[in-house]
Amino acid sequence: MGYRSRLVLSSVLIPLLISAFCCVPVGVMAADAVDVSFTFVPGRSYYCPGDVLDAEVMVVNAMPSGDYVYDELAYMVKVQNVSIHLSWMAPNEFAWTDVSNSSEWLAPDGVGVGTYTVDFCVPENALDQSYSYYFKLTYLVHTAWGNITYTWGVGTTYGDFDVATQLAADDPRVVVDYVPYLAFFAVVLSIGALGAVMYHRRSGGADRYQEAKAASIAHTITPDGAFPTIHPVPGEHFPIEKGFIYLVKEKRPAISITMYNEAVEHGAKGMLVVREHPDRLRKVIQFQAEKMLWLTRRAGKDHVDPTELSLVTLLITKFAEAHTKAVVMIEGLEYMITQNDFETVLRFVNHLHDFVLTHDCAIVLVIDPRVLNMRELALMERSAKVVEPYEPFDSDVEEERAEAQA
Repeated sequence: MGYRSRLVLSSVLIPLLISAFCCVPVGVMAADAVDVSFTFVPGRSYYCPGDVLDAEVMVVNAMPSGDYVYDELAYMVKVQNVSIHLSWMAPNEFAWTDVSNSSEWLAPDGVGVGTYTVDFCVPENALDQSYSYYFKLTYLVHTAWGNITYTWGVGTTYGDFDVATQLAADDPRVVVDYVPYLAFFAVVLSIGALGAVMYHRRSGGADRYQEAKAASIAHTITPDGAFPTIHPVPGEHFPIEKGFIYLVKEKRPAISITMYNEAVEHGAKGMLVVREHPDRLRKVIQFQAEKMLWLTRRAGKDHVDPTELSLVTLLITKFAEAHTKAVVMIEGLEYMITQNDFETVLRFVNHLHDFVLTHDCAIVLVIDPRVLNMRELALMERSAKVVEPYEPFDSDVEEERAEAQA
């Protein structure tokens, strides 16, 4: 081959080699060409032996498209197989799904997104503990050199797959025997009816009760047009309105939990932020909650540091935005004040006040008025409807108070 021929051949091959090299995507040279996320369906905090569920894996082609235009499949990704290994399986055992015949080529630049499902079953002999697991994903990357196979996920292990051999009391899968509850409700209803009759006779009739209550409310209207104080009697139900914060003055949640339950019974999704441990609270109060946060400095699931009020605000707003109707009860303002200061907690309440004005939700705050001075209590009341226990106008009560003061 002469010098002239070699020169011509070099002028043809060198551009081809450069073009082929340039079409190899950056994502292939990097650790992974895809972004992967997953979730378990149905989504639960724990699973029981024998449960059948799906692992839904979402894959996004994270490779840049570059400027290679000679191949319509350049920089595209095609998923071939999705697998999950859980620690109760043998070392080389997987639950897997071959999607090579059904998956499509995913476009680069985050445009191509595919979702794939792996079915598996919790074994009947699974123990009451947390299991680890990891995913393995094989996929093709189309390059100038052809389709190259890559693997994702083998080096990333998760450890939060919880198995419980017994259902929790609040688990929706628990079959409840309602006969004892109906019997108890009938007894309570009978006692309540008897108490109502006795109260009616003692107070002089329903007219006197309504007049006294109306007079009580009338005296609480302030000159600047603030909301009147609400004085419910024990056991009274009244609907709470969206777009408001209710400040309930009581030592322990009683009226406040009644208000919260009333909203939940009428279709609102409930969230509780409490100082009392949730398990202990369930023993003394009946309630339903989609989400609970425990105010504590101990780290853990659904635990939140009382000094992280911005995080509490974020979790509350995200919960309210995720539901068409929501009610949030916060029990523990006194604890928040001791862990921060009053001004910080007041800003937290004012921020919630501005948030509920534009959302279909309501917030119930529980506060023991003994922990605040008059100025602090007045500032807190400016952002809320105030709720106080109703005290009837009774001459005997007035006489007892007069004697005590004398």
